[in-house]
Amino acid sequence: MHHRPLLSRENQEEDYEALERRIQERYARSRQAEYDEETTYVEQQALLPSVKDPKLWMVKCACIDRGPKLQIKSAIALDHHLKGYMYVEADKEAHVREACKGLRNIYSMKVMLVPIKEMTDVLSVESKVIDLAEDTWVRMKIGTYKGDLAKVVHVDNVRQRVTVKLIPRIDLQALANKLKAWVI
Repeated sequence: MHHRPLLSRENQEEDYEALERRIQERYARSRQAEYDEETTYVEQQALLPSVKDPKLWMVKCACIDRGPKLQIKSAIALDHHLKGYMYVEADKEAHVREACKGLRNIYSMKVMLVPIKEMTDVLSVESKVIDLAEDTWVRMKIGTYKGDLAKVVHVDNVRQRVTVKLIPRIDLQALANKLKAWVI
C-alpha cells in the first residue's frame, strides 16, 4: 500500500528547517537552574537525568487524546514550548509508538529522541522579568486589593519585593447611604 506524501519535498524541507530554528531558539534561551544553598552538588547531580533513566521522546501531534495505559511513564504537551508537539517519557521508542497507535492527529512516525542534557529544559519555567521603579503606578493582581490602584513607594531588587501605597477605594453606594442619612 503506497501513501502519497502530505507535503511536497520543498514544504517538508521548510518544515524541518523551521523546526530546527524553533528548537535552537528554545534551547538557546534556557538558563541555569538555581538551587538552595543547602543543596549539595552531589544532590543536584542525582536529580538530573542519566543514561539509566527512561528516555524523553518528542512526537508531532495536532492535539492530545487520552489512550489506554501502556509502557510509558508520562506524556505532556506544553504551550510555551514547541506548539504541535508532545513529550512522552518511556524506556523505548517502541513503547512510544505503541502508546500513540490509534490516536488521531498524532504522527508517531516522527518520533525524535530528546538528548539527556536537554531533558531538564523541557519542564523548566522562564520567569517574566518586570522592571518596576519608584513613583510608578501599578494595579494589584491578587489578594484583598485585587484590581485596586497603587503607587510604588520602594523597590528592593535584592529580595525582589516592592512596597506600595494603596489608593483608598471609594464605595459610592456607602457614600450615598451616608448622605441620605444626613439629609433625613
